[in-house]
Amino acid sequence: MKYIKYLFSLLLVFSCMNIFAQGFHTANIKVDYEQETGTLNITARTFTDQLEKVVGTDVSNKSTFENKLKSYVNNNLDLKVNGKSLGTSYYGYQVNDKSTRIFFKFENVSDINSIELKISLLTDVFSDQQNIVTFDVKNKKNTTFLTKQNTVVSLTF
Repeated sequence: MKYIKYLFSLLLVFSCMNIFAQGFHTANIKVDYEQETGTLNITARTFTDQLEKVVGTDVSNKSTFENKLKSYVNNNLDLKVNGKSLGTSYYGYQVNDKSTRIFFKFENVSDINSIELKISLLTDVFSDQQNIVTFDVKNKKNTTFLTKQNTVVSLTF
């Protein structure tokens, strides 16, 4: 009986290790409009190791990482304001311990009546990826969850 309890305990420990090793695939995207300056800022925050996997290089190789990151986000983010495509305006990135922030900056954005954001970051590699998009535009806040099957959010103000 003691042997069975030991075996069961060992099996339980390995099962738990496997569950936690699967990882959690999420990115937080904040869309913020500064009405006074006409600047629309987007900040995407995700786990660095997951971003390295998608980009195909390590963050320690800064110039290669940034070039590949720029190319990757240009293919996986598109923004329309008032029906007009603004494309992608990559501004830079910052690595903090286990997370990386990617910055986009759109200047000279006049009054926003509608916004459409297509963002498919990390969904090409992680099928369970969730991108949590939070908008703060014209004093209105909205949060939307995007997945591989649903990569576009549209809002009107």
